Amino acid sequence: MEFGDWRKSIVNQLQLRNKYETAAFQDIISFQSRLFDNVNTLKNENLQLTLVNERIRYSNTDSSLSGGGGGINEKIQALEQKILIQQEELTSLHRRRGESAQQIINLNAQVHDLERQLQAKDVVISENTAIIASLRAEIQMYESNMVELQGLNQVLRDEHQALQIAFAAIEEKLRKAQDENRSLVERLIKYKAKDADKMNEENEHFLKSSNPTAFFINTFGRVSFGKKSDKLRKDLEEAAREGGSRSSGGSPGGSADDKILDSMPFYATALPNKVAVRFDAHDGEVHSVKWSPTDRLVATGGADRKVKLWDVSKLGVVENKGTLVGSNAGVMSVDFDSTGAYIVGASNDFACRVWTVCDQRQRVSCSL
Repeated sequence: MEFGDWRKSIVNQLQLRNKYETAAFQDIISFQSRLFDNVNTLKNENLQLTLVNERIRYSNTDSSLSGGGGGINEKIQALEQKILIQQEELTSLHRRRGESAQQIINLNAQVHDLERQLQAKDVVISENTAIIASLRAEIQMYESNMVELQGLNQVLRDEHQALQIAFAAIEEKLRKAQDENRSLVERLIKYKAKDADKMNEENEHFLKSSNPTAFFINTFGRVSFGKKSDKLRKDLEEAAREGGSRSSGGSPGGSADDKILDSMPFYATALPNKVAVRFDAHDGEVHSVKWSPTDRLVATGGADRKVKLWDVSKLGVVENKGTLVGSNAGVMSVDFDSTGAYIVGASNDFACRVWTVCDQRQRVSCSL
């Protein structure tokens, strides 16, 4: 509220209060004024009548003394009658004055009540005015904040649109990169298959050319020897013939074939014929099994994307020593290092991961 407005407001409130207090009691005030005037008039008349009465009494006393008082007594009675009437009127006026005074007292009490109510309402009005001013300030603050938020929202929308455009471009690049990666992986698989075939051919050629005792079973189920084995077979046949001719001469020492066979190197192997222990390693297929080079520990990799370690030191009892997680696809191959401290797993998500055996934590992860 400005400096000049509060003065004008106070003047208006005083004028309204004066209007409410005087307009309602204007008739009573005017009636009270007329009563006061009538009372004063009657007092004056009563005083005059009293004076006249005293004069008449003096004159009556004089006339009675003089002996002629018949007509004066009648006048005195008339004046006394008039005085009685005036006294009754004065009494009624006093009674009406008292009633008016009581009404004035009651009206003043009502006026005081109305003034208290008006003051309370003025206090409420002032409080509401302060609240309205604070609310207007808050509204202005909220409006300014709304304008700022609208501007910030517009900026964020623009940034969001720009990010969407950039995301679409990056997604397109990612799709192209995935397609290119997929084609490269396919080419790499083809090259690795060719390398594997070539390596297998070289291994077969090496076995045929270097191991004199190497043999294989052909498609017809017969035993065949390599190139050097053919030469060795001929030498063995010649030695057998020579040994036979010598044995016919009676030379002791046993058969030459037995000596030759005893001198040849051979490797004995035993095929398993009984299951020592059987257990469920994974929730699905088991793709790879590897023994630890240092401990009686077995690592298995399965289709459930986990590598599990098993303790088989106790006969007939298998204990799970830990589960290595982190693969996003089935684990196809596992292997230990030479010290048995690390284990590597290769999975179908084109990634290899290395864990430490002691704390079973992933240390390295590499992908194509």
